[in-house]
Amino acid sequence: METKTLYRTGYLVAYDAHRGSHVIHDGGELVLEGDCVVHAGGPYTGTADRVVDARDCLVSPGFINAHALMDVSIFQFAFDRPRERGYHRPRSWLEAPGEPGVFDPGEIRRGARLAFLNLARSGCTTIMGITSMVFKRWDDPPWEPEIYLEVAVESGLRAYLSHHYRSRAPYTGASGGKEFLSDEARGMEGLRRCVEFIEKYDGSFGGRIRGALFPYTLDQSTPRLLQATAEAAEELDVPVRMHTAQSTGEIDFLLGEHGMGPVPFLDELGVLGPRWLLTHCLHIAGNHPGTDESDLSILRDRGVSVANCPWIYTFDGGYLDSFSRYGRAGVNMCIGTDTFPQDILREMRWAATASKIAEGRGDAGTAREVFDAVTVNAARFLGREDIGRLCPGAKADVVMVDMERFSVGPVDDPIRALVYFATSADVKTVLVDGSPVVEDFRSLRFDEGQVVRSSRDVSSKIGDRLAAWREPDGDPSSVFSSSYPRVRHREG
Repeated sequence: METKTLYRTGYLVAYDAHRGSHVIHDGGELVLEGDCVVHAGGPYTGTADRVVDARDCLVSPGFINAHALMDVSIFQFAFDRPRERGYHRPRSWLEAPGEPGVFDPGEIRRGARLAFLNLARSGCTTIMGITSMVFKRWDDPPWEPEIYLEVAVESGLRAYLSHHYRSRAPYTGASGGKEFLSDEARGMEGLRRCVEFIEKYDGSFGGRIRGALFPYTLDQSTPRLLQATAEAAEELDVPVRMHTAQSTGEIDFLLGEHGMGPVPFLDELGVLGPRWLLTHCLHIAGNHPGTDESDLSILRDRGVSVANCPWIYTFDGGYLDSFSRYGRAGVNMCIGTDTFPQDILREMRWAATASKIAEGRGDAGTAREVFDAVTVNAARFLGREDIGRLCPGAKADVVMVDMERFSVGPVDDPIRALVYFATSADVKTVLVDGSPVVEDFRSLRFDEGQVVRSSRDVSSKIGDRLAAWREPDGDPSSVFSSSYPRVRHREG
């Protein structure tokens, strides 16, 4: 017999099917039984085995992260410097498959634990996982996706996982510009591996592990690979995500090779549909010469979703113009983290703030828009009505944020307080399938201090490799210089 638990809340974000939206219940009550929601709304008149006082908290559906980095980010080295588009990776790196990779399985696991710890601590209960391809010769080593699966299971989160693949890989040419090495056969082999991974693991571990197809970026995928991906998605009934329109160079490449921007190109291929999520999409809809507003109507009409990851673009002054504008055009907007820290609350805040900056209007980028993006919108893309909302029959995926912390301050509207003031340090409890993964502001799945300490060598290795590619005979400390002179009195 499952335990029935009643949570008495300060604010409860419940889903009202008649309104088709979330509703805030001041002093609402939530009842969970096993892995399901039994009641979400006003006072509960039934009996409960256990009563939990959560009257200091905003109780919300767990957040769905549409583009969650699962390894140690390279972008801690990107602050206060021009963004490295190609990272100076040489062609020889792609052509030397016998050379050892940058990271061994133990280092991959340590980096993954830091990422999943971040994800859980900011309230993410479902993630669409990604990893950086900068240190991969072509696609994922065959053993790597299973490590991320194991860490996802260890974390207790829901995870949509892939074997990443592509048919073109970028490198830094002799002139210092970005060039591509093409090999469509390797791309098709990567797709085969991803299909094999999905067939093996989709729906495993109580349904918390799901599969997705991931052609890595649009400019690194040939038309044949994209069409084969669309066919596989239909056969497997799984989602597809892809980095799209994330740089001006990508748009120029497509305009030069195909005579059209990314959205018309994908539409002409016949691949776009509700299964597809395109990440970033900064340089479409008139935000780059050769594109126009019709891009948004195509995405809307095809039911395509877009994932905005704003924080990673603030490093060199970029932003989406704008999250609200795309949403007003009818595009299903989602949000991802894509870099360290995996803090979905920060991403919500930046998505809202960047919209206000882009449009010069205080009513652009509302808290409601970005909250929907990490709940019902992301669930819509995944084709699910059992996550991203709290209502009878939904999964017991819940985040509780302490609204009595000094960082939050006096609460007028709890959703605005969450989006504009709360931090991941205010996330008190996270449940997935009714089981706690975070409790009393601490992870129950990881030793937080040990995870942070053990990831430091992985981060250092990233800096060393990036520096060596940029200046083979240089000192990493001169490539990634300190803000002020460093005087070291201890090792490490």
